[in-house]
Amino acid sequence: MSSKIPATITCNKCNHSFPFTLYRSIWGEYSYYRKLVMSNQINVAICPSCKAKLKIPYSFLYTNVVKGFAVWWEPVYDSQIDEDTVMYTKSYGEDNFYSTAPRIHDWEEFKYTIIRFETGELKCNPLTEDNYRLFTQVHFRKNKNRNMKGCFGSLMLATLFFFIVNYLL
Repeated sequence: MSSKIPATITCNKCNHSFPFTLYRSIWGEYSYYRKLVMSNQINVAICPSCKAKLKIPYSFLYTNVVKGFAVWWEPVYDSQIDEDTVMYTKSYGEDNFYSTAPRIHDWEEFKYTIIRFETGELKCNPLTEDNYRLFTQVHFRKNKNRNMKGCFGSLMLATLFFFIVNYLL
């Protein structure tokens, strides 16, 4: 699922500070989210004081679980990505696309890398049956640890399974 975090942004034009929500990860298999990236609108804030448009240089992970790839946009070094990669490797294995996601500094190269994965120019690494089992176990564990009960987690996993079965097999 795409994840967001709250932040306080300071405008570099007028020095006004204001609250803003930044994406830390985004699911590119959904056209709305893919469009945010490809139209340069993701993590872009409009200053409420001077109306300046601000592209926030905040690292985030673009994933496409259906096609089996992930790409980090990392405008400046982000040590949290190192920690996330270790966690992905422990959870899903060394060869999983989360664990091997390239880290791209340049914005245009980041978008071009996504397109290259989508068109098959770069090799995708879809979830294997074993990795899918690990994936579902980890996500069920996370939901249980967060006391998330009910249909939402099951619905998300069922949706993921539907995409894998219908588009990857």
